[in-house]
Amino acid sequence: MFTICTVGCGWMSSTGHGPSLKKYSQDRPDVVLAGCCDIDEEKAVAYKERFGFQKHYTDFAKMIAECKPDVVSVIMPVDLTASIAAKIMKMKCNVIMEKPPGKNIAETTALIATAREMGVSARVSFNRRYFPIVAEAMRRIRETGEKVDLVTCQMYRFNRPDADFSTTIVHAIDAVKYIAGSEFVSAKMEYTPMPELGEGVKDIFMTCRFANGAAAQITAAPNCGAVTERFIVNTRSHTYFIDLPVWGNLDTPGQLVIQHQGRENEVISGRSLTDTDEMFEMSGFYGSNSTFFDLIREGKQIIDLDTAIDCVKLQDAVRENAAEWHR
Repeated sequence: MFTICTVGCGWMSSTGHGPSLKKYSQDRPDVVLAGCCDIDEEKAVAYKERFGFQKHYTDFAKMIAECKPDVVSVIMPVDLTASIAAKIMKMKCNVIMEKPPGKNIAETTALIATAREMGVSARVSFNRRYFPIVAEAMRRIRETGEKVDLVTCQMYRFNRPDADFSTTIVHAIDAVKYIAGSEFVSAKMEYTPMPELGEGVKDIFMTCRFANGAAAQITAAPNCGAVTERFIVNTRSHTYFIDLPVWGNLDTPGQLVIQHQGRENEVISGRSLTDTDEMFEMSGFYGSNSTFFDLIREGKQIIDLDTAIDCVKLQDAVRENAAEWHR
């Protein structure tokens, strides 16, 4: 048997991760959803009944002691993720957690050290890597053998006057790094403050350089008229237009348009790449969870928090309104 527990039964967990765990257990008959935990017992009970967990808890240490899970999903607010994930790792449990793995680089590096010390696997759920539409684009790029030259990203939100949007833009930072296929070497940032919306509220503009010579541009506008995430990826002879189906937005079910040498177009709908039309699968939550679980079941130790280090450093730089970042 392969046993899974969850800590955190709030909105993010219920929307993206809970449905993924339910599907994973339905697809593999030896998987047991043993326990779910939240300090709000009503949420824990509702989560248990909705997704098919055996028991609910308000104390995660008690849950782990009783259920002895193979992996624990930690879906908590940013300020709590690192401390709870570290405690669970010290109980010798594998952990998958929501982004970012730490609210700063100190928390992130401490988590990596804890995972290594305890000999457990740890993954941060940067789900953009696992959007089926992104996976298809990356497959097509690899088939051509061409290097990515430029990635542009537009991340728009409606009514997000966050004092700290850095823990959301980290998704875009990770995605451009993943698509470029290289480590960051530098970044330049500019900001448009919006004090009328609150302290710290701002639009963010980033230009990034990578070790393999690629470049990226990121525009984040948290307070505009749409919820969208769109990427344009340029190689020497191809351009890939990737429209992500984020939270059931206007681009749902997502679309990949490939243009070759300015003439030939191919259009691929995100609906053709998934088993269902459900957001949790189209938006990569299922892929992030299922691939991690499968690797653990194969007996492999995976600590891919390492791949988040530069992303969290850039996240910190954006939070601090830094103008530049260099490796």
